[in-house]
Amino acid sequence: MNNLTSINFTNIKKVGIRVDFNVPIDENFIITDDTRLQRARETIEFVKNQGCKILLISHFGRPNETFEDKLSFHHLIDQFSDVLGLKINLITYENFLKDGLRDFINSNQICNLLENIRFFSGEKKNDKNFSRKITEHLDLYINEAFSASHRSHASVNQIPKDMNSVPGLNFNKEILAINEIKNSSKRKLAIIGGSKVSTKIKTLLSLTKSCTNIFIGGAMANNFLKFQGIPVSDSLLEDGSEKMIKEIYSLSNETKCEIHLPLDVLIDNKKSLSIDQLSSVDNFKIYDLSIDSIKLLNTLISRSEIILWNGPVGMIEEPAFAKGSIKLANLLAETSHEVVIGGGDTLLAINLANISFDKYHFVSTAGGAFLEALEDEDLPGVKALSQD
Repeated sequence: MNNLTSINFTNIKKVGIRVDFNVPIDENFIITDDTRLQRARETIEFVKNQGCKILLISHFGRPNETFEDKLSFHHLIDQFSDVLGLKINLITYENFLKDGLRDFINSNQICNLLENIRFFSGEKKNDKNFSRKITEHLDLYINEAFSASHRSHASVNQIPKDMNSVPGLNFNKEILAINEIKNSSKRKLAIIGGSKVSTKIKTLLSLTKSCTNIFIGGAMANNFLKFQGIPVSDSLLEDGSEKMIKEIYSLSNETKCEIHLPLDVLIDNKKSLSIDQLSSVDNFKIYDLSIDSIKLLNTLISRSEIILWNGPVGMIEEPAFAKGSIKLANLLAETSHEVVIGGGDTLLAINLANISFDKYHFVSTAGGAFLEALEDEDLPGVKALSQD
């Protein structure tokens, strides 16, 4: 895979950058979190400083492959310009259908943004003809949307295969962080939360091959506790998880990876109970970790050289049950070891703890793509960039 900083820009004048501007907004189309915009800034500025004209490409939401006003970038383009400190010209849906990228070629603006790429049917179909309508006007293509690179869509798979392409600066950091977790010989701990075993089964199976310890938290831990014969009463459970959990334990025994579960929990009446005490209580729901579980996490963190955290360890939507995740965010910010964090809800926990992302080795904004990359197969967007 080539590197952006090693590219000779002498004959490169027009550059396409696949970014992730799929930002959260409120009912007035005001961006509520500009993290993904900030992550793209470094690559955009790098290309701009080479004297190139830039075509930004991004999706927004999940339109039905046609124009939808509520998912149009015309609501957001001025905010994009303000955050990036760069005037951006919008290439509209109608103009692209009529004239392709003529607006980009003729624009006096350095930076241009194509309307929501998922409005066009060729995107999700990974269509070669659709790809050529874009690549024929570019000298270089950069994928800076690692978060979308688990999709076999034209802007992350077909376009990079059709022309000279490289990963963006942040994309490269994502790959390096994930490869460190998968391949490093350092002592590794994975802290995995969230609600469903089924959404993370492949990730967990992969992590048992590379990690020394895995701590299971969040509602997902309820299933593991039940599997171990511990009563969880009315706590959230996932039907059919037993087979998956058995597979995880079986593989972890082979790989000598130790699976850790909460030692004590906070239940819905806000009382703290040890796991041994749960059998004496009726009609309860587990909502968070408690003191001894946090102490266990602290011990595991101190014994590890690389720590991965994905998924909150409690019901962080409720302040009373966000304390475990907030405490964990603080513990990880204070350690001197490498900490890699991924997952949208995990980022919310960091924000609730009021901790800067800079306190950690790397914080991914990729969500599902981050988890899939931890599995054994390469993502379509990564494969495309790895081609000769």
